[in-house]
Order: sequence, then C-alpha cells, then structure tokens
Amino acid sequence: MPKKNGFFYFMLDYKKREEAKGRKFSGLDQVAPIAGEVWKKMNAQQREPYNVQAKQDVLNTSGGKGKITNIGIPISEITQEKRDRESKAERLKKLVSTLVMNAASKNVLEKQEFYFISMAYFCRTNTGVHLPAELAVVRYSLEGGVKDKLHMFINPGRLPIGMAYDAQRHAEEDHQLPLPPNAMGVSDYGDVAMRLFSFLLQNDDMPLLFTDETDVPRVESMLEHILSDHLSEIELRICPLAELFFRLKQNVELYMMDQTTFPSVYIAQQIITKDVYDYTKGISCDYHEEKDNVLYCPLSRCIRWAYIISDNCCQDMGIEPIPGKHVPLNANTNPTACTYDLSSFVSAHDDRDSFVSGSNVSRFTNPLTGDSYASSQLPASAGRGAKRFGPGGSSRANSSSSAVRSHFESVEESINTNSSLESSSLESSSQSDDKTELHESLKRSAAWESNSSMAGGSAWGPETKSPASSSFRGAGRGRGQLLEEFPPLAGVGGRGRARRFL
Repeated sequence: MPKKNGFFYFMLDYKKREEAKGRKFSGLDQVAPIAGEVWKKMNAQQREPYNVQAKQDVLNTSGGKGKITNIGIPISEITQEKRDRESKAERLKKLVSTLVMNAASKNVLEKQEFYFISMAYFCRTNTGVHLPAELAVVRYSLEGGVKDKLHMFINPGRLPIGMAYDAQRHAEEDHQLPLPPNAMGVSDYGDVAMRLFSFLLQNDDMPLLFTDETDVPRVESMLEHILSDHLSEIELRICPLAELFFRLKQNVELYMMDQTTFPSVYIAQQIITKDVYDYTKGISCDYHEEKDNVLYCPLSRCIRWAYIISDNCCQDMGIEPIPGKHVPLNANTNPTACTYDLSSFVSAHDDRDSFVSGSNVSRFTNPLTGDSYASSQLPASAGRGAKRFGPGGSSRANSSSSAVRSHFESVEESINTNSSLESSSLESSSQSDDKTELHESLKRSAAWESNSSMAGGSAWGPETKSPASSSFRGAGRGRGQLLEEFPPLAGVGGRGRARRFL
C-alpha cells in the first residue's frame, strides 16, 4: 500500500475527478505516474489541503498519539518507556553509590548490611508475568559475611493453559522442582509477603535488593506479582549486584590506598558470571542438595555472591574471612595472597581460582585434602603418573613427593629470610626498590638451588628444572603456582599488593 502522505490523497482525488470524466483506471499504480506529473507542477498552497488531510488521518488512526508501529502501538509510548527505563537505571546506580559512599564516610562500611535476592520461576505467561517457584534472600555485611537467610518454596497455583510444556522444559533445565498442582511450598501470597516484610523491613523502609543483572526484570516481575496488594505502601528497588560489587571494591581499596585499581563495573560482572564457587556443597537448600543441583538453587546463588564479594573485598579492609560466612567451610584461608593483574583475569585466569584468594573451590570443592599441595607444584617433566600420590602409589612417586616437600621447605626458608630483610627496607624505600629487592631475593634463591645441585645433586634429577629457578605467582591463600615469567607488581606499597611469594 502506498504511503498515506499528501500525494496519496491527491491521487485519490485525481482518480475520482478523472473517472467522473469517463476515464478508467485498473488501480492506483496506473494513476501514480500521471498524477505525479501534475503534483510536481503544484505549488505549496495547492498541496496544503492534501498534506493536512494526511496529518489528520495519522492522528485519527493512532488516537491522537502520533505515529504508530505495525501492531498499533504509538511510537511515542515506546520512546517514553525506553527513557523511563534508562532514567530508572541511572537512579538505581545513584542510590547504590550513595549507600556505599555514606557508609564509607561514616567509617561503618564493614558493618553496612546488604540484601541479596534470587528467585526461580516456573514459566512466563502471555501477559509477561513470571510465576514464582522459589525465593531466597541473604542478609550480608563485609564484617559478618552471611548473617541471616530466608528461603521458601512458592506454589503459584495451576499453570495457565498452554504453559505446561514451557514450565516442564524450564524445570528440567534449571531448578528441577515439581510443577503445579504438585508444587511445593506456600500457596498464599499474603503469607509470602508477610515473611518477606518481616525479614526485610527496616524502620518501615524497604531496603535495596541486589540480584544478578540479567535477573533484575524477572525478580521485579515476580515480586510485583506477590506484593501487588502492598505496592502502594512500599517502593521496590531491584538493583544489579555488579554495581554494588564495583562500588564496594572501589571504596575498600581506598580504605588503605589513595587510589583504586578496580577498573569498571563490567569486570565486576565478569567475576560474578565466572562464579568460582558455583558447585560448592552445603550452602543450598535441602531439596537441591539431595538432587545434587546446587548450581540453580536460589539460596546457593545468594550465598555464592556473598562469598565472591567477601573474597574480593575483605582483605583490603583487614577482615579475616570466616569459613561458612565469607568463604566456604572447606576453603583455604591462609592469608598469603598476591594480587592478580586485572588485564589477565578474563583470558588467562585459572578457572578454578577465585579472583583474590585463589581458593580451589570451584568444581573441586575440597582443596585442603589429599596431597594436592605437592601435586600442584610438580613440574611438567615429573610425568603424568606422579601427579597424584595415594595410598596405592609407587615408591618412586612417594619418594618424589617427599623430595618435593623437602625442597620447598628449603626454598620457603630462604625466601622467608630474605623477606624479613625486605620488610625492614619497605618503609624507607621507593616502589622500584621494593620490586628490585624482591627480584633479587628470588635470584638468590635460584642461585642457592643451583649451588646445591652442583654440590650433591638434586631430588629433581639432573635434567629437570628446579621450581626455584622459575618465578612464582602468588595464587592466593597458599596456592603457589608456577609461571614462566615473574608477574608485574601492581600498586606496590598498598596493603595487599606487595606480599611474600610462598
């Protein structure tokens, strides 16, 4: 169909006048070339009636709201909705920033409480509402870690007609909960609201709720559905967790330094998405523990977010992590951490390491058992067969394990001696002196190892490169991994930046 502009209405008028004279047209496609020549010769005054008619027709079609989409929605409404969303997102960012900055300015940042929320759903209805299935909220602070938690299953009643397949498929891929009408949990939304209010309300004020950025619309939809009778009394503010993480990390770095090295909220989101605590046992609800589906449990997700933030922020404030509160119960909390270079986080970071602590808790959630220390330190030339030493291992493997430990104890003693000399000069030397001294200590360790090998041989064998001749990366809390090159010491002088390499 031709565009309904002024020329369109001129064609209709021209066709009508010509047909009154006896001329016949099979359609507007025959009228257009002839009417076009006449239209070109018309001045603005002659065209005005037709242009006015076109504008009036647009107003009548859209109900006076201007241009519309192909499904009849005024474009002005779509534009306004987009502006409202952008304005709301900026307002929430400002609220998060203000919350963190106020707590920091009052020196109570470590005591400030935050609320993490995660929800599972059965399906999304045709009206855009997500039917809730499970809800979890965690109260958290940097000082206390996970302080309290609320968890419940929700039965939304029968599924809408035609939604059973979508709900079944989503359940199989995600939470694995039984579907309505056999769903578990509370069926009265009023009861859910009361339990939620009693956990959240502070002086009759609803706090900011934080969830993963991709889940914000879904959580908002489900809470509005559950709390529909109370929305006139409260304001729901669901904020992206990455924004809180970014603001916290910046402020805790400033706690001991005069600058921040954490680059952006996008890095914060990547750390959350990476989720090094994803398969941690013992932090999900009983149902998902029994189903061995801890990854998709909302309670587990909230606690894992708390662990991620603790792992990245607590050391900067000198807060000792408490197993079960800040990190998993089986995490290695030995505070001998070294900072990673953020530029290598996205591409080269070990998938099993946490960003700061290096605790091996993702997929291998028992880092402190077995001979993982010795096996993780073996050089490549030690052979695959010597990577794990169990009760049934060969005598050669056991002797290699003993040699490994003996060797590292000697190296550690040498480095500790040199580190004590470094610590006395750190306060009076520049950052470049710190870095040079640390390099020199490792060179002396390498020289010591070389002399030992020449004097009486080495347990590593004559053709095997000693670990002491390689540079060490402080993989965090006791995991001294090996790299080909010595990593740059970013921000030497700030707390948590220049530490001994064990």
